[in-house]
Amino acid sequence: MDRRYPPYAKWLGSAFARTPQAPALTPVLTAALAATDRNIREHHLARAYETVATAHNRLGLTEPVDPATRPYHGRPFRVLHAERFAAALLDRITDPVVRGLPPIGAVDQFVDSTDVLGHPESAREATRATTALRRASDRPGGGPSGPTPPV
Repeated sequence: MDRRYPPYAKWLGSAFARTPQAPALTPVLTAALAATDRNIREHHLARAYETVATAHNRLGLTEPVDPATRPYHGRPFRVLHAERFAAALLDRITDPVVRGLPPIGAVDQFVDSTDVLGHPESAREATRATTALRRASDRPGGGPSGPTPPV
């Protein structure tokens, strides 16, 4: 959001500390890490989620999205339901080529299997297969009914 990027992973904390959100987020994230009780940890994480959601709204990239956390379906956990923010951003894409791309990001965004995500080689294979299928669908004659490359 603030266009501040660590030069490499080792510097992530230092780069984060220089963002405008760090003064608001550092205390609640520190408290979440120090919490010894699930409810206290959840309280601090919810504040962090809502802080980031409010910052998203200030960017003006989308219509405002309610920044409040809410229950995770019927479970007793409060989450942001960040897919609401992703949908609002996707709604603003006007370029037909970009809009036509599948919404695929990191492997945990398109795979919902702890058996896969818990084993790095399985996660890498899922990523390779998805990338290969996407490339195949981009070729003339490709796609679900067209040729599929070996994966």
